[in-house]
Amino acid sequence: MSLSLVLAALVAVTDSATHNGRAGQTTVPAVRADTTIDVDGRLDEPVWRRAALLTGFSLYQPADGRPAPDSTEVLVWYSPTAMHFGVRAYEPHGPVQATLADRDRVSADDNVEIQLDTFDEGRRAFVFIVNPLGVQADGTKSEAGGFIPGSNVMPGQNDLSADFRWQSKGRVTEWGYEVEIRIPFASLRYPVGAPQRWGLQIVRHVQHSGYEETWTPARRASASFIAQAGKLVGLAGMRHGQVVELNPELTNTAAGAAAAPSGDWRYRNDAQLGGNVRWAVGSDVVLNGTVKPDFSQVEADATQIATDQRFALFYPERRPFFVEGSDQFNVPNTLVYTRRIVRPEAAAKLTGKIGRSDVAVLSAVDDRATTSDASRPLVNIVRLRRDFGRQNTAGILYSGRTSGARATTTSPAPTRAWCSAASTSRRCRRCRA
Repeated sequence: MSLSLVLAALVAVTDSATHNGRAGQTTVPAVRADTTIDVDGRLDEPVWRRAALLTGFSLYQPADGRPAPDSTEVLVWYSPTAMHFGVRAYEPHGPVQATLADRDRVSADDNVEIQLDTFDEGRRAFVFIVNPLGVQADGTKSEAGGFIPGSNVMPGQNDLSADFRWQSKGRVTEWGYEVEIRIPFASLRYPVGAPQRWGLQIVRHVQHSGYEETWTPARRASASFIAQAGKLVGLAGMRHGQVVELNPELTNTAAGAAAAPSGDWRYRNDAQLGGNVRWAVGSDVVLNGTVKPDFSQVEADATQIATDQRFALFYPERRPFFVEGSDQFNVPNTLVYTRRIVRPEAAAKLTGKIGRSDVAVLSAVDDRATTSDASRPLVNIVRLRRDFGRQNTAGILYSGRTSGARATTTSPAPTRAWCSAASTSRRCRRCRA
């Protein structure tokens, strides 16, 4: 074989492994490797040399359409059980901003954001964010319209209320920073069947300059950001499994009071057994159930002041049972506010995507203390949505709340006969009327 043919073959191999976003190489054949690695923040395992390489980032903010001044490389491959990403972010212009921040609070640091549109809808995506030390933020991004009351998350913004299980670790280097990421398929939702085609976008945030850079050349004037993502194609042989999570809870409340006439304190214990169950039936359907859940570990609400009594206050939904799949109940005019289910005795929720249809069902029995007649309200919510075309949807929502106050018929109150003593405002001693 001549030297020219050898060089041509080497160039072809290099071009197939490297995908430059500015050059329009935004369709990435997925690289599969049947191996496992230790997520240690160093991309030194041999499998990383076989991974697909994403380069050629573009500036998105403050002005789009320009080459990114900072060089970024993202390596992508997958095993039968997880997606793997490796990030090399070069920083020759300024210092790297990295702190041991709390989860979901890395916006003040340099960070890299991975967006996976696993159903290739062009409207919704899973979001995984890491700072240079591997501190995580995660959630979802939706452009389907509407927002969840109290979350202050408008369409197109990241909703970080959901938490997924994934691994990440990073380190700051003399040339920038390096991060290693593993996202199990059991933490994702994706369609059944193979091969699969996922939307993929990488966003880098640089703190010292305020720049936001994207792998594919995204335009700010476009109606959709997610639809401008690249494509990860050829995914097959992934193992999601049926994931079952059980979380039993036992709480006890002790109340005491002084007993008369001795004045000794007597205590009454009120023990409550409950728990949560999450069953990932497959890669596209999840069933959640809860019985007398304990929300004492949920982050407290920030104080709000009602300056105008004509408008209701809305608080963000942070309770784990209600958070998962909450975007599937969303509608443009905000009809669902799950915080009105105050203290559920029991609840069940089914969310998933079957073909091109979204299905979301929630049924809950609330505590009797939430009504005036001491009955247990029953709340039912059903949301169905169907995709047609590229970015078009049609849907319907049903919601209902039934309690004893609505079902009970009011009967006339019994009357008492008053004797002549009533005229003098004294009750008759004989009839006690």
